[in-house]
Amino acid sequence: MFELATERLSVRVYTVISWAVVSLFAIVVFASLPKSMGRQWTSELPSQFEIYQRQAYGSRQLPNGAGTCGAVIYQLSEAQTQKIRRDGVAAFPSDLTGPDGLKYGRWASTPMPQDIYERYVLNAAYPVGLNCSRGTWQKEWRAAAEKAGNYYSTNGKALILLWASELQYNPIYLAAVGYFYNP
Repeated sequence: MFELATERLSVRVYTVISWAVVSLFAIVVFASLPKSMGRQWTSELPSQFEIYQRQAYGSRQLPNGAGTCGAVIYQLSEAQTQKIRRDGVAAFPSDLTGPDGLKYGRWASTPMPQDIYERYVLNAAYPVGLNCSRGTWQKEWRAAAEKAGNYYSTNGKALILLWASELQYNPIYLAAVGYFYNP
């Protein structure tokens, strides 16, 4: 009789401990769900861009506390892509202002002049913008900066590159925008 009571007690203790562990696990998992759902990033682009998703990003801390440089690649919404297909760069106003308050210059067509290219896209001697990102997508974006049919604008600290040249040949593509920044 004593053995039966001891066995029932140990089963109850085991059941209580199991329920406590499962409950604690469930609380931790459910408490973390709202934090892991939705957008976990903010856009560095002016508010006129309708972002569907952030596709890639990367940055690097520069030596001697000089700041960071890097790149962020965004995919635009389907509605804005259709507007770009129809109107080109005229789909955006010429007086863009970024979230940091810096005003962008007028849109220009690619290929970029060498000085702008070396300041934001690729500089073999010094880490800048795109080549700070360490992304596998650098080659494609360098090519976009060199190819006719794309557009760019800069505010002195960052460069926006609108990759529009592929839109006319690929009706299912969504427009992409690269944001390349320096300290």
